[in-house]
Amino acid sequence: MLRNKRIRLVIFLIFTIIFSSEACIYNFYRKEFVSEDKKNEEALLLAFLGLLPNPNQKLFGFFPATSRNLSNSQFLNAEWFPKSDKKKLVFVHGWNPAERDSDPITSDEKKIQNIKNTFLNGLIHFQEGRNSASSEFDLYLYTYRTSNSILVNGRQFYSTLRANFSDTDSVYIVAHSMGGLVTRVTLSRESGELPFIRLVITLATPHFGSPFASRGFLGSNPFANELGSYLVDTQGGSELAYTNAGNLQTTLNGANNLVLDVLNDSYIKSGLNTKFISFAGILSNCSLGETFYYNTGCTILNNAGFTQSDGIVTVNSAQLGNMSLKQINVSDCDHSMMAFQTSNIDDTKSLNLFSQVISEIRNNP
Repeated sequence: MLRNKRIRLVIFLIFTIIFSSEACIYNFYRKEFVSEDKKNEEALLLAFLGLLPNPNQKLFGFFPATSRNLSNSQFLNAEWFPKSDKKKLVFVHGWNPAERDSDPITSDEKKIQNIKNTFLNGLIHFQEGRNSASSEFDLYLYTYRTSNSILVNGRQFYSTLRANFSDTDSVYIVAHSMGGLVTRVTLSRESGELPFIRLVITLATPHFGSPFASRGFLGSNPFANELGSYLVDTQGGSELAYTNAGNLQTTLNGANNLVLDVLNDSYIKSGLNTKFISFAGILSNCSLGETFYYNTGCTILNNAGFTQSDGIVTVNSAQLGNMSLKQINVSDCDHSMMAFQTSNIDDTKSLNLFSQVISEIRNNP
């Protein structure tokens, strides 16, 4: 009884702090906006209070062309992107270790590069008409400062979507890794209604966190510390920590994540998990990924009893504990490959994953 009261109190406090418009919220989340540039700090404060758009986040519309050497001119501010009757795809990238809270405001050039770093192959597949996606959908891409809280980024993503789409649109979100958590905050009842969101595809999203974002898991393993330290030292990264509270979770000693617990509890009560299809990468052999970090991460997770993962996110976490509308396992794709990023753009793993995502959207209108 006491524990339930405490949980309800925490839920109330989190959403009161995050979603109110009182100036004191800036002091609570001041570390989100620490900057040596006072103009940057002021701009971020005004954005957080809802008085200006956040300069570190942006929604772009994508113009297909012919060259695989994508030009920045193909990415247009969504407010100026031509409107059509097509359905809308919105890609949301995951964690970006290259930026910190204290960095200057991200330029458009850097924003576009952040998008390409995650979704370059997917953009090319779309451009080249893979599974006829470009004939049926307009493609948008959302980018944000990942070191900031998922609560902050999710609320601002809500405002961005609300400003750019109408209730008569049909919008489908494809979110990789942390992007799926940001999207879950966006669609939570506490944020507000977005009736035009028909479905969300999550690709290797740590719905129940990742051990590599949990200090207790890192321990004395030098590689694990190198892999995980860039996560836990920021607010956004720390909110990726593993939680034992998820459905069907393997227990990790001392693991907890109150932010994800509150968010997931809210989704269970509201029934919103039925808007999500979750894709999980599973390396059957820890040498089959294309990225050394994720292959090594796979081995570390295996040795800790997590025998199915993409090298950073365990399968049950990526599957949302079998609570999403549908769970799809993808064989022998590491965490980066789960965003269509293979060394060879024409790799069948990348092509087939893209096609499968588009097919799932078509099958769940």
